[in-house]
Amino acid sequence: MAQNPDTPKIRLDHINMPARKPAWLAEWYAEQFGFQAKDGFVIGEGALLVFETGELLDYRGGTHFGFRCDSRQQVRAWAIKFDANLEEDANYSGFRTKDPEGNFFEMYWEEAD
Repeated sequence: MAQNPDTPKIRLDHINMPARKPAWLAEWYAEQFGFQAKDGFVIGEGALLVFETGELLDYRGGTHFGFRCDSRQQVRAWAIKFDANLEEDANYSGFRTKDPEGNFFEMYWEEAD
């Protein structure tokens, strides 16, 4: 989908989410993805997750955040690591899974238009 040329270009800077154990969950993301964690913050190239004390959001399976991968092969490797069911078609490869606190995240590759 093309962006309207009159719309200023922006990018998502961070996600702030509740967690029962923010520092512990940040460390889990750092360990899994090679990010850095400090006091509930997870910092990686192009990614900033912030966890603060609170109860999980009511997901009902649809709400999630996604990590875009550079290739179909990367997604397949992550799916093996997380023992996840991979969904693939001609232009997409991806899966959703949960972190230890129950937050859904997606790992995906999508062919550019």
